[in-house]
Order: sequence, then C-alpha cells, then structure tokens
Amino acid sequence: MDKRWTRPGTLYLVATPIGNLEDMSPRAAQVLREADLIAMEDTRVSLPWLRRLGVTASSVSYHEHSDPERVQMLITRAVEGATIALVSDAGLPAISDPGREVVARAWEAGVAVSVIPGPSAGVSAFAGSGFPLPVTLWGFLPPRGGARHEALTRVLATAGSHVLYEAPNRLARLFDELAGRDPDRPAVVARELSKLHEEWWRGTVAQGRLRFASGPVRGELTVVLGPKASQPIEVDWDAVLKQVDDEVAHGRSAREAIEALAHETGVHRKTLYQLWHARQTT
Repeated sequence: MDKRWTRPGTLYLVATPIGNLEDMSPRAAQVLREADLIAMEDTRVSLPWLRRLGVTASSVSYHEHSDPERVQMLITRAVEGATIALVSDAGLPAISDPGREVVARAWEAGVAVSVIPGPSAGVSAFAGSGFPLPVTLWGFLPPRGGARHEALTRVLATAGSHVLYEAPNRLARLFDELAGRDPDRPAVVARELSKLHEEWWRGTVAQGRLRFASGPVRGELTVVLGPKASQPIEVDWDAVLKQVDDEVAHGRSAREAIEALAHETGVHRKTLYQLWHARQTT
C-alpha cells in the first residue's frame, strides 16, 4: 500500500467518533487503513465499524488492565519500523481513555508520536458550555468513599472551569454533593453528544440538584462546572465618594482619583464617576 498519511516507526493516536460515525475524518480513516497494527481498547467495539471503513490491518487489544508486556510489544514493533495506531472505544486516546502509558514509553524509546485530532466529549462539552478558560479535565471521579470526597474537594478548590465524566446512575448524587458545597456554581450537562438524542442543560448546581433528582438519566454524560460565582462587592458609597472629594481637594483630578479608587476598591469606574458627578450637580 502506498502510505500517504503515515510514516514508519510512528505511534498514531487516532480520535474516533463519540457517537456519530459521520464524525470520523477522512484522514483518520486513511491512517487506520495504512497502519501495520492497530491497538484497540475493545476489539468487539472497534472492529465492526473499522471493517466498514475498509480497514484490514492486524489488531490487538490494549486497555487499562493490559499486561505491561503488551505495551512493550507495541513499542518494540514501532522501534522496528511498524506504523502503530491506537484507538479507544470513542474519542481521543490518552485523555480519559487508555493510552498514556504507551505514549510515555514511546517518548522514552525515541518513537515518534503523532495525534490525529477529532472528537472529544470533554472538549466538545466545554466548548458548548460558554464557560471561560482556564479549564481542567478531571475525567471520571472515584465512585465512592473518601477518595471521591477528596477529589470533589480538589475540583471545587481549583480555579477556573471543570469537565467531569459521570455515570448516569450517579448524576443525581453528584449534584447533591455539589449543592451541599457550592449551590450557586454554574453547570452544564451534555448528554449523548453527537448522537440523535443529544441534549444540553444549563443552570446552577442547586437547580441541577432539582432537575436530576427524579432518577437516573440515560446515555453518556459530560458535566461542565463554571468558575465559582463571584460574591457581590459590598460598597460604602458615601465613604468612597468622600475619598474622591478628599483626593480632588488635594489637587488630584477627579478622573485620576476615580480610576485609582475604582481599582483599589473593585467598584465599576463608570458607576463611581456617575455617582460622584451627580453629587456635584445637586
């Protein structure tokens, strides 16, 4: 086969559809056709649709419980010049799916690594949330016990937005746990991304607690938490306006005084100017 998109001795991480097979890119499909060996999270899941794409390469299973010898075999084949492709059941390998160990070993062995980008539930859900960067992708949290409590504590103590994967039967419990700590935090739940029954919900954690309390939802879920809601600033406007007056009385321009005090107190500069100006004209 004339290999257009692959190079010998390279490990390719190939993103696969998270639900809709039409999301498979032509280049990703061609890389899989050109591969000498494909490592799959579950051959029962991947082989049927790979065969529909005309992929006939040899395949082996590789998952989180694979023997270390399987990792070594993949690296050895790449060192010997084989083109290795790695796919997970859905999405981009080595994010919340198997692959990190193989990638790390590839770097150690001097094997070239290339990523064929494509679908990712976490990135897609974050993009649709409207929440700001920075964002932390946490994947699946521990299902129970002290490890779960500790993980949630770390999530809520970390600045920025957060992407979590959660099982349908634990979604209500997750919102119950979150509502007990930060009920006003904004949240998004993306269900069945890219599939026929794709559904989005956005609200506060407290609202989510009510929305999902009736029972488990169906399908694959991605939860996005926005940054912690900022607390309203309590301002003693009389005191701030007096400070502006004092600064002006000592020779500072009103504009300079207002800008400096707005920065110092956190109040909106335009609001402070309007209040001060209104008091001068009364």
